[in-house]
Amino acid sequence: MEKSELIVNDFPRSPVSEAFRLFRTNLYYLFENNESKSICITSSDAGEGKSWVSANLATVCAQYGKKVLVVDADLRKGRQHRIFKRNNRTGLSDILKELRGKIDEDDAKKIVEELTVKIQDTEVSNLYLLTSGPVSFNPSDLLGTANLDFLLKLLKREFDLIIIDTPPASIITDALLFAKTVDYMFIVASSKKTKKEVLLNTKKAVENVGGRIPGIILNQVSSERRKEYSNAYSRYVVEK
Repeated sequence: MEKSELIVNDFPRSPVSEAFRLFRTNLYYLFENNESKSICITSSDAGEGKSWVSANLATVCAQYGKKVLVVDADLRKGRQHRIFKRNNRTGLSDILKELRGKIDEDDAKKIVEELTVKIQDTEVSNLYLLTSGPVSFNPSDLLGTANLDFLLKLLKREFDLIIIDTPPASIITDALLFAKTVDYMFIVASSKKTKKEVLLNTKKAVENVGGRIPGIILNQVSSERRKEYSNAYSRYVVEK
């Protein structure tokens, strides 16, 4: 049997789950008095755990009673459908094709209907998933020509929190296209592999396009090192 990656759902009393609950608390303080609640989760490089963090953060927020949507915007190597064990025959890439060019309110009904069909439920109550969809020939062009602001506007009508899982920001520009659209962007760094220089360059790239980074998510932390970071301000520690 394939091992589940939804630690906060399967092992709610684990240190990992507690770290995510702490992240959730900080996130809601961050969004205090802010009706728009959308975030991106990215990383500097592949293998640092951004998709795993996105899924578990979404799960713990849904457990708190919020209606949460995970959007898999990694149109090349999306993993959310595997984490949640859902099909990926249709998804975000199909929606983006409808959002090319200028979109006005007259188009909203059609797009909403498309979204309703493509958003899937999950095993977690209050948690929904928009998978990446079929791989596009050129994902960057597809994202760049779509009206991402309009897409989020539609999604915010239905969900309390939207978590967007994007490709690594230092490798592909896709993540930067969301930086100004969402409220905040979090960068996942691995304590075992992320180089400080690469992380700083990623942070600079996001900020250069107007993205706001309230903190870094330090992933894959050993039990010993976790104690060193537990009291750090504006840093969220996740042990995997």
